Amino acid sequence: MRTYSKSLLIYLCLYSLVSQAEEYVWGEEFQEGDIISAATFNQIFSTLQKLNRSPVDADLVGTWSCSSVHSSTDNMNTNGWVTNNFIDTLSNAQLNMTASSQPTSLSQAYSFSTSNPSPLIRFSHASVSSTGTYILYRNMLLMKGVISATGVSKFKIDIMSDDRFILTSLSDGGNYPDLIVCDSATPVPAAPTGTKATNAQTTVNVSWTDQSTDETGFKIYRRLSNETSETQLVTAVTASPYIDSSLSEGQTAYYRVSAYNSNGESSKSGVASATLDNIKPTVISHTPTTNQQVTTTSRSGSIIFSENIQVICPADGSTSSGIACTTPGSAMTVTGSSGKNYGIFLFPGDSSVSFTGNFAGSAETLNSNDTITVTIHKEWVRDINGNQMNSDYSYSFTTGSGSGY
Repeated sequence: MRTYSKSLLIYLCLYSLVSQAEEYVWGEEFQEGDIISAATFNQIFSTLQKLNRSPVDADLVGTWSCSSVHSSTDNMNTNGWVTNNFIDTLSNAQLNMTASSQPTSLSQAYSFSTSNPSPLIRFSHASVSSTGTYILYRNMLLMKGVISATGVSKFKIDIMSDDRFILTSLSDGGNYPDLIVCDSATPVPAAPTGTKATNAQTTVNVSWTDQSTDETGFKIYRRLSNETSETQLVTAVTASPYIDSSLSEGQTAYYRVSAYNSNGESSKSGVASATLDNIKPTVISHTPTTNQQVTTTSRSGSIIFSENIQVICPADGSTSSGIACTTPGSAMTVTGSSGKNYGIFLFPGDSSVSFTGNFAGSAETLNSNDTITVTIHKEWVRDINGNQMNSDYSYSFTTGSGSGY
């Protein structure tokens, strides 16, 4: 075994100006006359070497647990932060640094994301997670997506060891923490995406797309329309969807979903909302009225529903404007006992509580002595919360013997 005097070790430590010496302990303290192994010396030398060079991209790629300290505490959102005298601290916030297909971030920007609240930025209106891209240039980390989608935030980066780096903000403004210390961490799951909330008449079904393979489960967060903040509704959900059966008729709820495992919880998904609605739309009035006799030139009609409705294509539920649906038929048919098929004025994409239109073109008239039946087909009509009409609705009116009627 090769040995080295303790005086050489002391010289190297002093030469390197290790300001965080308490972080580097390799066992018991050395005593006068002690010898160290080559392996221990190499470990020390490797750390000192890292402390005396510029960081490279490989130093940063991975998952980090970051703690931040912020002295500009006035009017700042406190979610996740702890006040200690005149500073606020945030602990165990996750920072994910991901490489692109290029060997360096200068060639093609690498990407990053954080948990919520972000360890990189702080706002007054709400806690946020940060997502964007970054470039490492010498000892400076330039990050787009921290302060805004397009703004660039600048941090000085100091590599303290294989498992730790420190960020110091170089950007103006009191939204940036004074110091951010990041330690290597085992990653938490990725946040779910594509969250949807669907009214199912007696329940609201919350669904999402799982973006992880290592989660233990999911947590569901909900805020009602009359509430100012969300609460954790349930945990230990193992798969999508989650069925919320605790709402009352007419209540609107806003949902977010996170994934978690033994290492922690992901950031939350985007917000999805739905209103619990078990009441189906109906036709409450129309013109002409049932059995009313009109003249052959009275081409106009109207229909009023009990609530706002949407006209859809039954095959796929689409509400695109226009009349082209893969489903045969139409939302409304108007037929006469004479055999004539009259025009319609309900089309996919229409959305209102009342509709007015013409049964015939401006150059046309209704057939005389005709009994005209108007039918609203339930498959084509639903309310804005997805409730379909319960049944078809039909009514009839008649025409006289001539245009003067």
